[in-house]
Order: sequence, then structure tokens, then C-alpha cells
Amino acid sequence: MFKKIAVAFDESPEAARAFHSALELAKLAAAELTLITVVENLPAYISYVSAIAPDVPVLLQNERHAFYADLHRKARKTAEQAGITIHSKISEGSEIEGLLKLIDDVCPDLLMIGLRREPGGLSGYLGGTAHRLALHAKCDILGIR
Repeated sequence: MFKKIAVAFDESPEAARAFHSALELAKLAAAELTLITVVENLPAYISYVSAIAPDVPVLLQNERHAFYADLHRKARKTAEQAGITIHSKISEGSEIEGLLKLIDDVCPDLLMIGLRREPGGLSGYLGGTAHRLALHAKCDILGIR
């Protein structure tokens, strides 16, 4: 059924739950598993910093890439201990556009995403990341709570 599974992956506990569920599903379905992460652009106010210290934005972005590469490496080690080989894709950009581009590149049958529960938050009414992905992704989506 699902031969190619992608997981929207970052440092959040929701993404960790989605990753562990994806490992189990990949084992059961003998599916290929890919972690996809978007390193979001630095906030606009960083341009003020770059006027004084032009190297800082590059250093910050490099630090973010190193952080996510390490996060993927740790996930790969966990997956290997579970007997699953995973692929890893990291890109830059805005969260939704970046994830949609990665989904188009990977072409998964299923995207697994951690669902955030925000008591009293507006995302339940306005639609969070999972909702926006569900509207535009070209694959099935499984939300993990």
C-alpha cells in the first residue's frame, strides 16, 4: 500500500512522535522512509545585524543547517537500530512552500506529520501547518497525535 513514506521532521516532540510512528509503519509495510526538513529563512530583523556584522547571518544559517543535519544523523542511528534505512532531505525556505517542494521531490505515497495541540490557540480555527499541507500536498497525509 504505502511503499514510500516521508516524515515532516524537526526538533519538536510532535515530529518525534511522527518519526517513531513512521518507523513502525515502514517496518510493517517494508516501505522506504525519508525525513524531510525545512530550515526556515532567518527573520527580517537579522538584516539590521548584518549591517553591523555581515558574517552573522551566514554563521547563523550555517549553525541551523548543522543542527538539523545532526538531528537527522541521530534519527538515522535510531532507525538503523530498528532495522530501517532512511533517507534525508533538508532544504531552505518558508515552511509550507519548502515542505511542498520536498514532497514533490521525494514523491511519497504518505506524508506523516506530528499534530500540535494548542489549547486555546488559533491554529484549530485558522488551520496550522498540517491543515495547509493537507490542502496542497500531492499524497496522503497521516497526522500523529
